[in-house]
Amino acid sequence: MKSQKIELLRTVTANAEAEGFMVYSPQWHKENYRFLTEKNFIGPFGIVLYLAKTDEVHVIYASEWDKNKNQPLLKNVQMHGTEPYGVVNRLLKEAGVKKLAVSGGKYVPENLEQAVREAGAACISVDGKLEVARMQKTDEEIGYLKQAVSLADAAWNVFTKGVADGLNEYQIVAEVEHYIKRRGAEDCFMLLATGGDDVRGMTPPMMRIAQPGQMVRTEITPQVNGWWAQICRTCVKGKANDNQKKAFEIFLEAEQAGFDMIRPGVNISDVAKAENDVFRKYGYGEYCTEKYTRVRGHGHGLDLDEMPLVLESTDLVLKENMVVVIHPNTFSPLCGYMVFGDPVLITKDGYELLSTTERKLFEV
Repeated sequence: MKSQKIELLRTVTANAEAEGFMVYSPQWHKENYRFLTEKNFIGPFGIVLYLAKTDEVHVIYASEWDKNKNQPLLKNVQMHGTEPYGVVNRLLKEAGVKKLAVSGGKYVPENLEQAVREAGAACISVDGKLEVARMQKTDEEIGYLKQAVSLADAAWNVFTKGVADGLNEYQIVAEVEHYIKRRGAEDCFMLLATGGDDVRGMTPPMMRIAQPGQMVRTEITPQVNGWWAQICRTCVKGKANDNQKKAFEIFLEAEQAGFDMIRPGVNISDVAKAENDVFRKYGYGEYCTEKYTRVRGHGHGLDLDEMPLVLESTDLVLKENMVVVIHPNTFSPLCGYMVFGDPVLITKDGYELLSTTERKLFEV
């Protein structure tokens, strides 16, 4: 484990006035574990336990296989592969931990809660502390995100070919996943929706096939070395009609308005407001509400959809080396649901657009 990650554990523990810090990551939410260790596990959960008294970091698995797999890879930590609840109980007792900072507490199983209680430790939630730290990326992490975006850009051509060839959504997703996984992606998350003005949002793939004049909306989100990044695009089967074109021009203007606000020191709420103000200007402000849409973008990283959420209610100041996707995705009475979005890296003076896919309403 790198020294700056250990220092982060020390800082969170000290700020919580605790003697220890337990980071619990279930198998379906490994992000904080992977952030701290830069490694993976396949068991049902992984635990990182920092003890202030001895300044020790312990990695505790529910799987002996995980310990054996990662033993040569992690430095400055002690590894434990069996009886995880007993190990936590023993370590907390030995270190005299009375106050234990906990990240991921809502996922902690009863057996682990009992082990902590029997050690005499009271838990203090510090959820969000690691997530905030994760928002600013290292050069290495930015490199993985750029690779993921590059794969998404290339896969968009595969996607539009599938629409043009008359494939159903299952087949299109299969073609996209085959393409990007052959080029190094670990995974790919996709939502999409085919249809007309009645479409209210995207779903997992179905048997839908685009008919002439219908739109196909998608987000393509490859994962490279644990890091996720996406682009959002919409295409029309055949020629776009006037309402579809008009709607897209509003979405394009809204995305650019969000981009124009981005720089270090700006509150993310002002980025969301800039996007929403474009819809308000044209009389479509109600479609920025929770009834029709969720967010105007979000962070990129070890989770598909992580902090910061681009909302007018989010109070968070942008910093250099954050990566966010700006996507004013929402329903429009002109054409149904439309998606359009691109990831950006926040730089010293502004932003760097990471995607190269043309910013237009595609006709295929």
